[in-house]
Amino acid sequence: MDVGKYLGLLALMLLSLLALYSSPVEACSCMPSHPQTHFCNADYVVIIRVMRKSLRLVQDNVAYKVEVKKSYKMNEAGHKLLKHGRIVTPNSDAMCGINLDIGKLYVIAGRGPYLNSCSYVKEYLKMSVVERRGFAGAYRKGCKCSVQPCFGQSCLSEHQSATSCKWSPFAKCETDYSACIPSHYRTPEGIISKCHWRRTPAYKKCMSDP
Repeated sequence: MDVGKYLGLLALMLLSLLALYSSPVEACSCMPSHPQTHFCNADYVVIIRVMRKSLRLVQDNVAYKVEVKKSYKMNEAGHKLLKHGRIVTPNSDAMCGINLDIGKLYVIAGRGPYLNSCSYVKEYLKMSVVERRGFAGAYRKGCKCSVQPCFGQSCLSEHQSATSCKWSPFAKCETDYSACIPSHYRTPEGIISKCHWRRTPAYKKCMSDP
């Protein structure tokens, strides 16, 4: 067989296998994201109370009946997804599903029809005050800025653009106590805007004693 045709056939077979077996993996193959990124990219951001868990599986997914206590963000897609008070997630951890405890309050930033381990899901009582304020409005102010994941100390010290903030997934201070927001400066060339980490009292305390 011609080598080119053989390689093409082999590539086609590999793609077919990936398409067959990769769906559960793709569902939760994601880069770490700052809570602000979750907020800005979400179809809906809500506080929900979990009422019950459905025992009936639909295509390997499980549904939770929830009560929406407060809505921080809701586009048309989000409204359609939540209009029946139901959240759907894969049935197992192996398929990137999430587990919610009945009766507890959660903040959820969802995108698309399913929640998975890439989604922002956090018990309300375990959120910092700054996180709660972020979802209540501070993160919205920063949606014109992007939070860029950064790995390694050298990358954090490199120059960053005016439209983004660098963020390490291991940086507790920026994750729990700050938001990336724009500030406006007057210069001889006119007013410019630059994104930076908001220096809240909790953030400054964390930075002084990380």
